[in-house]
Amino acid sequence: MKKPFGKLSKVSGKNHAVDPKKLYDNWANEYEEELINCYGYIAHEITTNKFNAIIANKNIQIMDVGCGTGLVGKELKKLGYLNIDGCDISPKMLEEAKKTNAYQGLIELDLNQEIINGLKRYDALISVGCFGYGSLNIKSLLNLIKLVNTNGVIFIFMNAQPFISENYQKYISLFVKKGLWKINSISEYNYMNELKRPGKLIIGIKK
Repeated sequence: MKKPFGKLSKVSGKNHAVDPKKLYDNWANEYEEELINCYGYIAHEITTNKFNAIIANKNIQIMDVGCGTGLVGKELKKLGYLNIDGCDISPKMLEEAKKTNAYQGLIELDLNQEIINGLKRYDALISVGCFGYGSLNIKSLLNLIKLVNTNGVIFIFMNAQPFISENYQKYISLFVKKGLWKINSISEYNYMNELKRPGKLIIGIKK
């Protein structure tokens, strides 16, 4: 198995401090080439295939959080979903996502900050690869939940390392106790064919 190098190494391990907007702006042009061709990245495929197995209605309103270059949007479009918006902290990533023609709308948004009143709410939300060191954090979970309509579905795929070291399970359970959502499943997947990269796919329902 390979070890992460280049920009991926900067978001690997909790000792790396990064400015996510700057990092992903600088990574946008090579992002897909590096992740897919060098590492065999498949987190977007794992998540959208599971989404398709659960969500039959192709007309629901979907938010792709941390859409990056549009990997999730492209997969959803192939599967027949029609109403997809995306958000990301990086304007350069959003420029790449726009080229996919998979999204109805794209907005620059920092979900580590408080959600702005008046933002649209969605029937389903997908966030793939956004939670981790230097990216979205535990506080952002509340913002994601706020973006979803009651009974809407939330799919979060994240690196297992911060899930464990930052004790995400504690906060996931706390939000269940508070009646904010219920958890359908938390599943484990290795999400890079060329790299040992354990991940967690969390599927929840907004209460």
